[in-house]
Amino acid sequence: MNGHHGHHHRSDDPVEEFFAAHRRQVRDEPADELAWQRIRDGRRRDRTVNRGAWVGGLVAAAAALAVVLGPSLLPDADRPDVAGPPTQEMPSVDAGPLPTSGATESPDQLVTAPVPDGEIPEGGWFTDTTTADPGLDPDSGVRFGLVARDCSTDGFCALLARSADGGLSWVPQADLEQLGLVDRVLFTDPRRGWAWGAKSPLWGTTDGGATWRTIPTGASRVLDVSVRDDILLATTATDPACPSSPCQLPAAALVLTDPTDVDWSDDVASDLGRASAAEVLDSGTERYVTVADEGGRVTSMLRLQGGRLETTAPLVMCEPGPVAVAAAASDGSHLFALCDDQAGLAVQESTNGGRTWAPLNRSVPSFVLGEQPPLVASADAQHLALVGDGNYAVTTDGGRTWSAEAFLPGAESKPAAIEVTQLGEIIVYPTSEQAGPDLAFWRSDDAGATWQVVTPRG
Repeated sequence: MNGHHGHHHRSDDPVEEFFAAHRRQVRDEPADELAWQRIRDGRRRDRTVNRGAWVGGLVAAAAALAVVLGPSLLPDADRPDVAGPPTQEMPSVDAGPLPTSGATESPDQLVTAPVPDGEIPEGGWFTDTTTADPGLDPDSGVRFGLVARDCSTDGFCALLARSADGGLSWVPQADLEQLGLVDRVLFTDPRRGWAWGAKSPLWGTTDGGATWRTIPTGASRVLDVSVRDDILLATTATDPACPSSPCQLPAAALVLTDPTDVDWSDDVASDLGRASAAEVLDSGTERYVTVADEGGRVTSMLRLQGGRLETTAPLVMCEPGPVAVAAAASDGSHLFALCDDQAGLAVQESTNGGRTWAPLNRSVPSFVLGEQPPLVASADAQHLALVGDGNYAVTTDGGRTWSAEAFLPGAESKPAAIEVTQLGEIIVYPTSEQAGPDLAFWRSDDAGATWQVVTPRG
């Protein structure tokens, strides 16, 4: 059979005929990025436009197989991993029994967010900021930020703020009180964005924050989101039923889809096992996912490489695992891992995307040691900034020497979080106790050497 139109031979075996018809439509594709994109686009169209027909064909095929082979020999009909098989053997993780209560997502909701009057409220504190451009060049200067404020409904309410001057001054954009406890935000352009939190559903907007709609994820909550070009990478957590203490850790998962998708529930690319946190490191040309245990130590790390998920090399000299990992903002193949051993804190580095690691043989200055590991950020391969209990140290030569002790302006305790923007700026977010009318966050545009206090109102 050559599959010419208008001439079909009916096989005596209906199952063989079913699959032979589909084999005739298969064509060889080169193993390149263009082919991968076509596959992804085709999969998206099939799921959103022809979902019913695809499922019907699968059911028909399964029924035919059941007649011939019997139900005990049916193959699993699981959706294939959209990221492809890992190039290395994935570490075995005992995730334990899956939650019996299922995901705790809210039904589909559409919320209109009013534009607040006046300025950023006094006492509000920034929990996250984001650029609003798809790439590095040009920089429009537009930034979005989430501002938390005390309110009687949930303990705090969120406000979307907007900046037109690179984050130096801010004005209210939308009141997000109806979205619940959202404290993270990401925009890829001035109109498309997402907001989420540890105790809220995932929300999406396509009009700059005027309206928001919930996005099903198949999980209890979203942990982190990263968008690069047309690939969206996110981590989620599904909280187990917990009738008694102690509770199991959530079941973490990695989602791989595209930014226009409005349903992530069928886009799980990898199960990450039980974890207390799963973070996406988006840096340079690379993206990584780190998985941490309840003690905050990184237990595994994945790299998105050519549309596939790969495991990075284990840090055998960093047992029982690093307390933090940072990727250089300008060179995503350069990684730093902060290890805590009997001698104190030490740094290991990788110059090839985590394929190999080597110690720097230099200890971190003891003054950044505290009850918890310091926050870590890297603007480039030579600069690494550590922020401890209000104090900080910076290396400008890849960890061989460190600066003298200095303090973030007005800081007396460990801040809440640190990040490096796609433009290489380092931002440190205060805790709610540290924030005030004179402090929205700390910002450095020289790899951590000096810091500027950004006020809520600019």
